[in-house]
Amino acid sequence: MLYLDSRFMEVALPIIEHKEYQQMKYIKHHDESVFEHSVKVAFYAYKIAYGRNWDWKSTIRGALLHDFFLYKFKKCLSFRIVTDSIKHALIHPKIAFDNAVKYFELNEKEENIIKGHMFPFGCPKSKEAWIVSFVDKYIAVFEYSSNFKKMVQKKQPAFQAE
Repeated sequence: MLYLDSRFMEVALPIIEHKEYQQMKYIKHHDESVFEHSVKVAFYAYKIAYGRNWDWKSTIRGALLHDFFLYKFKKCLSFRIVTDSIKHALIHPKIAFDNAVKYFELNEKEENIIKGHMFPFGCPKSKEAWIVSFVDKYIAVFEYSSNFKKMVQKKQPAFQAE
């Protein structure tokens, strides 16, 4: 996905070009990569924050790093899918935060964007964090429904054991 907004790219490039961040290109998120998902969330959250004259730089950085967890979440055909999904929702913001502070210097707002994006499991404390949380959910629902529609058309099960 190419974003031709110079303000967005100026803030985003140091993160998206980082060697560790590039690993997210190989981790699936519904029907695309975690990298693509995170850049999409960052771009749309930035557009909202910029349009309202909020802290759009922190919005971009926090949104890019909100899913910086670097592991593949496995979906399976068992009763564990619900508990595994809840566990992932609870722990991945902490893992993303730990990875983010290992490689990048963050301000308080960016930290909360990462930690609070899985509302109600985390609590956004700024309007920028709320926007990232909402945009993330909106995009995730769109990605999941698009992926689900493709599976129904192909008559494949929604979840396959790996």
